[in-house]
Amino acid sequence: MAQAVPAIAPTELKPLVEDEETPVTIVDVRSPMRYRQGHIDGPNVESVNAQLGQLQAVDPNQLLDGVPTENVVAVCNTGNQSTAATQILQRAGIDAENLQRGMAGWENV
Repeated sequence: MAQAVPAIAPTELKPLVEDEETPVTIVDVRSPMRYRQGHIDGPNVESVNAQLGQLQAVDPNQLLDGVPTENVVAVCNTGNQSTAATQILQRAGIDAENLQRGMAGWENV
């Protein structure tokens, strides 16, 4: 039986992103073009644009070297690819969560 992927709702992430004290790292697995069109940002947010293939090809710890890893959230358009990204990050020992409904859900909060 597959293990459930840790997830966070957009309404739970929003206060963290707006908090100036809480470091949040967003791993956005969308294409660079979609990322440039808009991504999650905030006063204490580090945003890393790394497509799913990149996460699979290298050690995710290297991609996140130098950024806070206390609160890591994987994001895509709808939450499907970021579910796989969350699993990859978890296997690498990074305590990550998947943003439920992805950017589609984020745009509604």
